[in-house]
Amino acid sequence: MTSYLDSYKSIFLDIKLRDFWTIFSLIQNEKRLATHHILSDNLIQYWSKKNHYTNHHYLPVLCVRTGFDLFLRANQFPVDSEIIMSAINIPSMITVVQFHQLNVIPCDIDLDTFEMNINRVKCLITSKTVAIVYAHIYGRCADVSELVDLAYEKQLYFIEDCAESFFGFCSCVSEDKSSNQSGFDMYCPKGIHSENEPSCYMGHPRSHLVLYSFGVLKFCTALGGGLVKISDHNLHRKMSEIYRSDPIQNTEQYLSNVKKYFYLYWILNVPYVIKPLMYVIRLFKLNHMGYVVNNLRAFSKIPSKEELFLSLRRQPCRPLLAFLYQRFQTYDYTQLDIQRERAFYVLNNLLKISTIQLIGMNCKLKNFWLFPLVVAKPDLFVGILSKNHIDAYRGTTQLNVITALLADTIDDCHKCPNAEYLIEHVIYLPVHCHVPKQVLEKLINIVSKTAQQIEQYHLRSKL
Repeated sequence: MTSYLDSYKSIFLDIKLRDFWTIFSLIQNEKRLATHHILSDNLIQYWSKKNHYTNHHYLPVLCVRTGFDLFLRANQFPVDSEIIMSAINIPSMITVVQFHQLNVIPCDIDLDTFEMNINRVKCLITSKTVAIVYAHIYGRCADVSELVDLAYEKQLYFIEDCAESFFGFCSCVSEDKSSNQSGFDMYCPKGIHSENEPSCYMGHPRSHLVLYSFGVLKFCTALGGGLVKISDHNLHRKMSEIYRSDPIQNTEQYLSNVKKYFYLYWILNVPYVIKPLMYVIRLFKLNHMGYVVNNLRAFSKIPSKEELFLSLRRQPCRPLLAFLYQRFQTYDYTQLDIQRERAFYVLNNLLKISTIQLIGMNCKLKNFWLFPLVVAKPDLFVGILSKNHIDAYRGTTQLNVITALLADTIDDCHKCPNAEYLIEHVIYLPVHCHVPKQVLEKLINIVSKTAQQIEQYHLRSKL
């Protein structure tokens, strides 16, 4: 009997019921909370202490796109300036760049290391280039040291999008702020030289801007909110001045989102609710994951630019700031260790399957925000898994290849074949900290058999 596999989804909300009660309480008692300024300062001071480099500046924001938009508003780059971006990102990040009348220049990534080839980046830099943006995806962190050096050499901004790679604060604090070691050495001096891989990464210390997200699907989620880490005092001052003039998010809007996510929590996180629900879903062949993913997103349909920027240019409301602060103080970081342990257990058992491509395996740091696999026939693979009661999914995340979003303006020399192949062939498996070991054993067995079945089908089709 394999139906219990249906009780686990490829995505989950990294939050507990008591956290929802905390949010509702904070919203209900909003008048008793400290001022917006004090709540923001509490977050800034906490992050300053927890980070290795307290000479950085911090700015709590509504989301990553808000922080990125603020950076562009502060700099007022000339029209048609160019920003080089790693080839996989979410569509609204591209929209933000285009709204400022700037051009996105995509750069392909290596599927083993997720790095952008440094020589390729050099070729893409022109007199119009103003910044390089690199997004760490799936929790895997690439070594961006060479890119940072190149950015400084060419007098460009270097921006890291760490929306998918927050895995707690580093416990191996280094006091040496003048160190010339690479970002990974400085952020994990104990882990990088031991048998265990490092597990934490807070962005390269020389990055001009590091963006963090605590949205609904992220680890340590506050069901919203983000943080920007800024290296330059003047840039921080400009961004802060602009942001202070933006309106504060309506608490009712935050409450509405929290209520929506509360209902989705039961569909994604609670096996004894999911199991009978899956019987009905399979009986009537309902697209339940399409419904879930649609409701997890900020917009149920692609927003107009006016709608997008109206929602982005908001400061977090006081209950959200207060909950973010509480989450960082009370979050159980051992869950992240369990996440890594379960994911590596599955990975090690899938390594021998030649028809499955494991991506990002040579990243310096391997964490697991989602569990992606690249397969030759993704729709067929997902269909067979579904018949065996494994709820794999293809559209779990908004991540897309930039070239698909720039189809009308992209030429052959800016194509990104690796990133395009990844997005066309990736599937996501239900592998995370809430899935028991015995369920993972069954999943490994079914995935292996499915891969063999598709390989035999492929061989027969060639005859």
